[in-house]
Amino acid sequence: MHYFRTISLFLATSASIVSMASAQTAAQADRATDSLPGDIVVTAQKREQSMNSVGLSLQALSGADLQKRRIDSAADLVKAVPGFTFTPSPYATPVYTLRGVGLYDSGLAVAPSVSVYMDEVPLAYPIMTLGGTLDLERVEVLKGPQGTLFGQSSTGGAVNYIAAKPTSTFRYGANGSLNQFGQVDLEGFVSGPISPTLGARLAVKTQQGGAWQKSTSRDDKLGDARFLTGRLLLDWAPSDTLKFSFNANGFIDKGDPLAPSLIKVAPTNPALIAPGFDQSKPARRPRDADWPEGYPDRDNSFYQVALRGDLNLSDSAKLTSITSYQKAKADEQLPFSGTPFPYQNILHFGFVKSFNQELRLSGDAGPLNWIVGASYEHVKSDDHIRYDQRIVSNRVIIPGLPAYQDAHASIAQKNETYAFFGNLDYRLTDRLSARAGLRYTHNKTTGVGCTFDDLPSNELGFLFEAIQASIKGSAVPIGPGDCVTLDDNVNPGPVPLRLSEGNVSWRLGLDYKLDNGTLVYATVSRGFKQGILPNVAAVQSAQYDPAVRERLDAYEVGVKAPIAGRALQVNASAFYYDYKDKQIRGTVLNAFGKLEREINVPKSRVFGLEAEVQMRPIRGLNASVGATYLDTKITSSISTIPGTSETYNSDGVQIDAKGARIPFAPKYTVVGDAEYDWAIGGDTQALVGGGLVYHSADNGSLATKAVPATEFRIKPYTVIDLRAGLQAADGRWRGTVWVSNVFNVLRWNTVFRTIDDYFRYQDRPRTVGVSISYRP
Repeated sequence: MHYFRTISLFLATSASIVSMASAQTAAQADRATDSLPGDIVVTAQKREQSMNSVGLSLQALSGADLQKRRIDSAADLVKAVPGFTFTPSPYATPVYTLRGVGLYDSGLAVAPSVSVYMDEVPLAYPIMTLGGTLDLERVEVLKGPQGTLFGQSSTGGAVNYIAAKPTSTFRYGANGSLNQFGQVDLEGFVSGPISPTLGARLAVKTQQGGAWQKSTSRDDKLGDARFLTGRLLLDWAPSDTLKFSFNANGFIDKGDPLAPSLIKVAPTNPALIAPGFDQSKPARRPRDADWPEGYPDRDNSFYQVALRGDLNLSDSAKLTSITSYQKAKADEQLPFSGTPFPYQNILHFGFVKSFNQELRLSGDAGPLNWIVGASYEHVKSDDHIRYDQRIVSNRVIIPGLPAYQDAHASIAQKNETYAFFGNLDYRLTDRLSARAGLRYTHNKTTGVGCTFDDLPSNELGFLFEAIQASIKGSAVPIGPGDCVTLDDNVNPGPVPLRLSEGNVSWRLGLDYKLDNGTLVYATVSRGFKQGILPNVAAVQSAQYDPAVRERLDAYEVGVKAPIAGRALQVNASAFYYDYKDKQIRGTVLNAFGKLEREINVPKSRVFGLEAEVQMRPIRGLNASVGATYLDTKITSSISTIPGTSETYNSDGVQIDAKGARIPFAPKYTVVGDAEYDWAIGGDTQALVGGGLVYHSADNGSLATKAVPATEFRIKPYTVIDLRAGLQAADGRWRGTVWVSNVFNVLRWNTVFRTIDDYFRYQDRPRTVGVSISYRP
């Protein structure tokens, strides 16, 4: 009943907004001197529409907005998109969450809950998304289950980058920035026709320097960027009915990995802890972190080639083909404790490569817009994580045997996915439209998991021989590099993995439009995210058991209302997500301590409210504010150990997770931005502006009142950014001085527990810089 009352209140408020919008007069329209961002043309439904004509929860930012707010990566979307969160992982894979729907997993080939695209081409895995914000026309963020239109099926939503396209005349531009830590960012493009039928655009960006982390044990710094990304676009129109678009892009990342920040030392076996380890200094300030001397290193890369063809079969039908191939490679050495000791230092390396093909037919037959299509994806990956165990306090498992020094976890897998989809949008009347979409997806994944000892001394192999002998009286010999993971018969070896799944996702919607442009919409949809195979250090083969597909049923109502002649735009929505088999990383306990496996949460739910206001009340002032409220809950008990009802949180503490909030889903998120410009002479304007981000408290682990998991608490934070500068009235050039995190707020987005300490990844401190851009 609580949710029905809340939704009723929301609908009453929405009705008031609609009433206000309907009452506006033509005189009020004269007050608005410019159009609001709501007029951005988007392609969220694979055809061009005004953003406020789309009955979906959607947010779009123009390329100019991205530059003003200094949104340089998908992680920076937290500045502009309420309900969007970014969480760093220990490896190269970022984690994106929308409205509390996400998957915290750092495997190279783990399909995300929030899909990312470049011009409708999937950037299939999170490691591939790092260079996506280069030279953009806009970015579109769709919230809720996706799949009936976009190539990948997802439960959380989708981020679609739209690259700036080749121009009909010669154009060029550049922008750059420098901050107090010495980081230099430079970006530029050239664009224009090569022949009457061929256009090109080349864009390049580099980020160099800027070490901002300070060691808590010595005079040392970390955090230098060494990042290069580029994109070449070619548009060829050999005839009036045929067009090809080619996209080649990629990046090289040799920058310093982020070092952890120590929370506290908590050894499992104090007698075996390394001398001095317990004297390591906790982080107190935003820049505080620690790492072993000379250890962090990175050499990651990615490239993608894509070809799109559009053939107009008639005035009302078009055939589209999108073909792409992409490959990401990781090769990095990572600190893993927040101390100056070589504690569980990680060597992470591997690759993931993907081939995608989509073919679709679309048409516009009067009141009916339709799409039918099919897609195919083939993925191959190899993912390795090697842990240095030399000073871990539980390295002696059986007294009398040598301590093991090394553990290497690996998984090689192949994945094939094919799908068939269709979508209809029918205008029933001038005001009322109905939408329906359907998608069938089949996914097959096979792989091999293996945990082994790389070292010739082979202490881990000898240990597992002893474990076999103690259980069954005999042992299969294990040599260096042989898999130690034990099956149900206590025999070691590689673990074959297989997962085959099919699903049907769908969407139904109604849109009602008033004369003044106000849109009221309601949608019901079902989305799926494919099952996953984990890369974990596995003692038992059951740790490699896959997490099966997750399902999310979404119910949403919303309104998009232009007010006062578009001087004010109000968008609001209420939603309820019914979650089945949500995928999370679970914890298992054994003699080796706290290990991991993928599990499914049988039942959980998300209830939320969301609102965004964009305003231009007077000439020169642009402001926006958005907020999301989430009430999440796990509504069933779960098990992290097969065949039992036992569940452990990230601290290894037994917990009944029923009633717990979903981790990494803050109850409140608020974002805001404002800028005011005014003429100071000629075509020059002065400007002042700023932004705000607020996230309420969160937790990086399963937590309840009985088991609060306080060590994993993510504290609330408010971050304010400021900027001031000069610009040309026509936008040709712009120069600003800016301050990020003005009040030097200490903030973090995740917490980890190793065998012997707790650590977190902290966000950047107060940073002062200058930026310039030039677009003649």
